[in-house]
Amino acid sequence: MPEFIAKLGTRDGTVMERNFTADSEKSLLADLQQREYLVLGIRRKSGLGALLPDFGRRRGVAAKEFLLFNQELASLIRAGLPILASLDILLERRKNPVFRRALVDIRDRVRGGASLSEAFDAQGDLFSALYSATLASGERSGEVASVLLRYIAYQKMLMSTRRKITSALVYPAILLVVSFAVIFILVTFVVPKFIDFYADFGAELPLITRLLIGFSNLLTDYVVAFAAALLLVSFGFRAWQRTPAGRLAIDRIKVNLPLVGGILHRFAVTRFVRTLGTLISGGIPVMTALGIASRAVGNLEFERRLQPVEKKVREGGSLWQSLEATGLFSDLAIEMTKVGESTGALQDMLNNVSEFYDEEIDTRLATIMSLMEPIMLIGMGLIVGTMLLAIYMPLLRSYAQSAG
Repeated sequence: MPEFIAKLGTRDGTVMERNFTADSEKSLLADLQQREYLVLGIRRKSGLGALLPDFGRRRGVAAKEFLLFNQELASLIRAGLPILASLDILLERRKNPVFRRALVDIRDRVRGGASLSEAFDAQGDLFSALYSATLASGERSGEVASVLLRYIAYQKMLMSTRRKITSALVYPAILLVVSFAVIFILVTFVVPKFIDFYADFGAELPLITRLLIGFSNLLTDYVVAFAAALLLVSFGFRAWQRTPAGRLAIDRIKVNLPLVGGILHRFAVTRFVRTLGTLISGGIPVMTALGIASRAVGNLEFERRLQPVEKKVREGGSLWQSLEATGLFSDLAIEMTKVGESTGALQDMLNNVSEFYDEEIDTRLATIMSLMEPIMLIGMGLIVGTMLLAIYMPLLRSYAQSAG
C-alpha cells in the first residue's frame, strides 16, 4: 500500500507527524478523522527517500522488543500496579525512541481518561489492530493481564514458526550467493587470463569455450553498465513493490513458488486461524474477529480472498462453508471448523487446526532441507564443473593431439 506522512493535532494540543499506510489519501483522512485527530496535513511519501533504506533510523517497534514489553506489563498488572504506574515504570526502560514517544503519548491519553486499548489504537499503524482488540476484550472482562498472556503466547507461536521458516531458507540462500560469487570470479578474473593463452593455439576453440569467452568479454566490458542497470531495476522494483498491484503480485508469486510456496501458504493460513482463535477466546465477536484476522494474515492475496467470509457470516452463512469457498483451507481444516462450530467448541477446534498446519509446516521444512542441500550442491557442481571444462578443454585437446 502507499505510504503517507500525516501531520496531526490531538485534543491536548500535541502536534506530531506519523507514517501511515492506506489505499488512498481520502481513506486515510476519513480514518484519522474517525479517530478524532485534527488533520493538519497529509502528503504521500515518495521520491528517492521512499526507495532507499532508512539507515540509522528506527521506524517501528521490533517484535521481540514489543513481546518483552508485554511480558513486563502483564507482570506489573498481575502484581497489582495500576496501568499508569506500570506505564511510567516501563517508559523508563525503553531505549527505542519511536517506542518511547509512542508510550509517552499512550500514558498521557490514559491519564486523560482514555482506555489503554484506545490509546494504543490512536498510534496509527505502529501497533496492530489485533493488539488493540485484545486489550479491549481484557478491559471489558477485567482480565487485562490474562489477555496479555494469551497475546504473548500467540506471538511466541508465530515467531517460532517464522523462525523455523527463515532458518530453513538461510542455508540455501548462502549456497546460492556463494555459487554466484564463484561464477563471477571465474568469469571476470580466471577466464580473461586464458584468452591470450588461447590465441596462441592457432586452432578453433570448442564451442563451449567460445561461449564462455564471449560471456566473459561481455561481462567485463560492460560491468559498469550491468551494475547501473541492476541498481535501476532494484529501485524500480522497490517502487513497484510499494504499490497495491505490486504487493498483490508478489504475494501471489510467494505462495506459488516451488518447494517454499506451500510452506508460505500454510504459514498465512495458520496465522489467520490462530489470530481468529485468539480473538474469539478473548470474547471478541466472530464477525469483528474475522475482519481483524483477515488483515493480520500478512498476504494481500489471502486477505482479499478472506474478506468475503465476514460478509457471508454476517448474512447468516456458516463459518465453515464461508471458509471452504475461499479455497485456501484443506478438507481436514474445514471439517474440524465445522465440528467446532456445531458443537460450540470453535476456539478449541481453531487451535487444533493451527497445530495441524504447524505440523505440516515442520514436515515440509524437514523435507525441503533434506532435498535442498543436495540439489544446490549438485547444481553448483555442474555449473562450476562445466566452466572448468570449458577452460581446460582446449588444453586437453592440444595435449591429446601432441601426444598422438
